[in-house]
Amino acid sequence: MDEQKINKILTYMGFAARANKIAFGKDMLKEYLSDKRLRKKVLIVAKDAGERVKKDLKIRCEINNVPYIEIADKKTLAKAVGKINLSAVGILDENLAEAIIKLVHAE
Repeated sequence: MDEQKINKILTYMGFAARANKIAFGKDMLKEYLSDKRLRKKVLIVAKDAGERVKKDLKIRCEINNVPYIEIADKKTLAKAVGKINLSAVGILDENLAEAIIKLVHAE
């Protein structure tokens, strides 16, 4: 994925964070991935997240049919949403989630 797309995704993540529409942390992400009320979901994972974490999240995404995107590093992801040290972020805003999915698949 090119730098421009990554920056756009990080910007969308920032919008979601400011609107308080992000899920992070093990328990919150589990709940987010299995939430049947949300039709559009996307999970963004840091490339430098632990292998066990990535494997677990990838399996949960497959089970719940949620797109899994791996970009940037933990520091960059955390900075985009105003947190410190973050491995994965779920986007709760369906419009932003859809925009991110479209951006990734527009290659």
